[in-house]
Amino acid sequence: MSRQEFETLDERIIEITSVNLCHLIERLSTTRERFADRLDYPVDIINDYCDGKAIPDYRFLLALKDKFEISIDEFLTRTDSPEDIYFEKMREQTGINTSSDEFRGQFESESSEELGRLCGNFFCYYLDTENYKGKDMNPADAAMNYGVLSIIETITVTGKPTYDCIAMLGRKDRELIRKIKNNLDGCKSVDEIIGCLTDEHLSKYIYYGKIRTSSDHYYLSLSHENEDKIAIILHRPNSRKPKYIGGIGTVNSVSRGRQHMPTVQFVGFSRYALNMSEEDIYHTMLLNYPNYHATQETEEMIRTFKNLYMNDENTGFSFTESQRQILIQSNIERIIKESLTRNLMRYAKVSEVDDDDWYHIIKYYGIKTEN
Repeated sequence: MSRQEFETLDERIIEITSVNLCHLIERLSTTRERFADRLDYPVDIINDYCDGKAIPDYRFLLALKDKFEISIDEFLTRTDSPEDIYFEKMREQTGINTSSDEFRGQFESESSEELGRLCGNFFCYYLDTENYKGKDMNPADAAMNYGVLSIIETITVTGKPTYDCIAMLGRKDRELIRKIKNNLDGCKSVDEIIGCLTDEHLSKYIYYGKIRTSSDHYYLSLSHENEDKIAIILHRPNSRKPKYIGGIGTVNSVSRGRQHMPTVQFVGFSRYALNMSEEDIYHTMLLNYPNYHATQETEEMIRTFKNLYMNDENTGFSFTESQRQILIQSNIERIIKESLTRNLMRYAKVSEVDDDDWYHIIKYYGIKTEN
């Protein structure tokens, strides 16, 4: 890149950051002076940035990232991000300001106290998804998959805590998982955790990412290189206890096996190993699905039987036994297919009751080995 191109790029960045900073201050319904106080930054430098007289330095950019979760990349390179446009429209329509609860939930970064409750190591329980749907005939011990999840606090150069997630997923051996979990309990850093997992030659099962929270949920985003991305959503319990011991939620990922297929299912996490059989864990992970009531379909089949076996003369039709069998079979297949489509194949949903049931399973069956 030539010197002229560098200078042109600098001018463009100054223009973009000036617009973005002015929009941010306006969005916060504040003044430059108050904004400078919030960041503990000199107001004259804020004025220079707003007026397009200088490129923001790295300290200022890091302060924006820590305080407001601003994307440094987008702040320097574009003025039309969907997030900015959305919040601007919302501010215009709702009059949101810095003193409101809505502001703190949508603009401020998450309190480290809530995320700190999650730190530690968890067992992971979920079902094998390698087979095609409808063709999984595995018994419970073969249908279960196990893993471990580590959530660890790391302090950035600015002193702000950030929370890393490292998971090892997709194993069948519960004893191996218990061994790995015990080893992880002695690890104090991301380097030690990943080193522990790679020492077990499990690098192809390692996922890494971040965790965020909202007022009601925890969101885990994990990746395995460029092969798989995992999105996990868990309920955020209304609890003041110092440690989160586990929960049950949904996970969206790519299934392993001969063919990689997008998959959504239930997943359970527990800080403690569960003293339960594979069969019991398997049924727990199904959340009592299918939960199906066949009143309407039963009435329809009763009418069909009456017409076939009791009302031949009245209807004017006479069926052979084989014809009756074909009609009954086709009706049963149709009813089952329609019922499954209508009731069971639309979504996987975890209620607060389901999450609370899982919590009590951990409390009752969890083997507490931590210090």
